[in-house]
Amino acid sequence: MSAPAVVDRTAFAAQAQSRAVRRVQRSVTSAVVIIGAGFWVVYAVVAVVVPLIVRNAGNQMDAGVLSAADYIARWVAFGTTVAMFATILRPHLAAGGTRGALRTGAVRAAAITGLVYGLLKSLALLGERAYFGALGWPWQRLDGGPRELTDLGDFALTALAEAVVTAVYLLVGCAVVAGYQTHGVWRGTALLLPGIALLALVELATLSGSTADLLGHLVTVDGAAAAGRLLAGLAVVALAAAWLHLRLRNLRLRPTR
Repeated sequence: MSAPAVVDRTAFAAQAQSRAVRRVQRSVTSAVVIIGAGFWVVYAVVAVVVPLIVRNAGNQMDAGVLSAADYIARWVAFGTTVAMFATILRPHLAAGGTRGALRTGAVRAAAITGLVYGLLKSLALLGERAYFGALGWPWQRLDGGPRELTDLGDFALTALAEAVVTAVYLLVGCAVVAGYQTHGVWRGTALLLPGIALLALVELATLSGSTADLLGHLVTVDGAAAAGRLLAGLAVVALAAAWLHLRLRNLRLRPTR
């Protein structure tokens, strides 16, 4: 085979791989972002209406409705990821797509979607803080992030922390699909345990979700502490990406019944 033919074949394979990665990335990202945006719109309405009801009843809220958003938003992302990744996995492989393209596309989708979710959460918290101020109420966060969101640094740390958590949830969601696809119901269910451990670990690292309820009153919430927890969260992202790599490396299609 001549050298130009080899080069052309290599270039064609690289282009095909790149297109496959973009398709996986686009499929997962678009689904999770669209569903997530819908969630935040609905939750924003709730966050406006509930304080009005409380005020009209002559009472005052100590914390905003968005304090519970951590629990829901990341599970919305997780569930949507599982559904979409399960939808595209078989067609991707049947069309000649590689496991590497699945992995790279999923990692990119997790990074992009995480940043979008982090930005949406930070904007929602800023809006709620301003809303409470208009009502004449004090406002504070209940998780482990900077309490007052008083400057750009607090805003960035909040967005990045949520991005890290969301990214881990997406990566674990993809790994769950790969585990069930390869090993079936029983072993696939057993493989949920490492994924659950990663989810718990990232919440512990960023002090968010249920971990904030348990430990939030025991730790400092200044920007330096939040930055340290962010670095720990990034380490969990790397672990989640490695777990997904392992699951996809061993991926095989099981016959349908």
